[in-house]
Amino acid sequence: METIVKFIYRDDIQRYWALVVITLALFIVHSQISVLLLTVIFSYLAISNATELAHKTRLPYVLSVLILYAFVIIVLILAIHFMIPVLATQFASIPQEVHGLLKEYPAIQKYAEDIYHRLDIFSELTSNWRSVLQSGLGTLGRLSHLAMQLFLAIFLSLVLSLTWQRLKRFGHQFQSSAYPTLFRNIRELGGTFISILGSVVEVQLKISFINTILMMIGMTFLKIPSVLVLSLMIFILGLIPIAGVLISLVPLSLIALAAIGPVGMIELWVLIAVIHFFEAYFLHPHLMADRTELPVFVTFTTLIIMEHLIGAWGLIVGVPLVSFFLNLWQVQAASIKDLPITVVEMEQLPPTPKQKS
Repeated sequence: METIVKFIYRDDIQRYWALVVITLALFIVHSQISVLLLTVIFSYLAISNATELAHKTRLPYVLSVLILYAFVIIVLILAIHFMIPVLATQFASIPQEVHGLLKEYPAIQKYAEDIYHRLDIFSELTSNWRSVLQSGLGTLGRLSHLAMQLFLAIFLSLVLSLTWQRLKRFGHQFQSSAYPTLFRNIRELGGTFISILGSVVEVQLKISFINTILMMIGMTFLKIPSVLVLSLMIFILGLIPIAGVLISLVPLSLIALAAIGPVGMIELWVLIAVIHFFEAYFLHPHLMADRTELPVFVTFTTLIIMEHLIGAWGLIVGVPLVSFFLNLWQVQAASIKDLPITVVEMEQLPPTPKQKS
């Protein structure tokens, strides 16, 4: 019996118990997991950048957070105001490019017509118009739900960022609770995962932004149409490590083939190869220094498995989750220096003064 008790109270076993508690808590709130993850990501980016801004400009932290959010909101409003009409115009020209591709290459047109007749799309639409209409309404409902989740996550991240100092002191109070070891392990495990997730997303955002700018310049030089729409697609897919490049290659190749011919498509492939060579051998090693690296095969396998298990979020959190477990098992050490508050900083926080009765 004494051996069992010693086993249960081992430090590593206590950490796994804390991990079980975290997993159960996430399972309870699984219906709101998108809001939770978006809030964590937005809060990490806001706190780290606001802390850096406050340090460089000597502004109060709260004012730095407000300036940061105001800047992001203004940029988004201006982008929507000026880019939506351009996006709509360029998106409307894509069917014309596809039609030109089919007209230019009869073999592709014949293949597309065979698929159309084999699927009999028109009769399917006319006979099942109710289900098609319901599916369209369901898609609109999901889009509105996604927009609401995004707005809620932004609002929660703003509140969390503004009250971060108070939350740190509140979290420190759990060290004097009835279960200090459990809460310490929960804090350390949660802090490590948030650090890995936030740093990976932050670096992937930077890499995707730089790649998008370079691709936009290159596509403009090659005279590929709908550059803004394609650049937006490249940026979004660029947030998916490795696989995003392969996914975006198909529509880019088709539009380049339709607009500037086979030679232009090959030139686009060369452009993509050069940019991703620059990313692989300069950007990625430079920006991902001191962070956990995974082999390409492990990354691909992780993306496939995690997308199957938890859906689209698996493409974003899959790699950080694997890095977290590798760090937990001490296979690879993950850097947590970018976490706005580390374990060491938490230990140095003064205890919250008790209120007088």
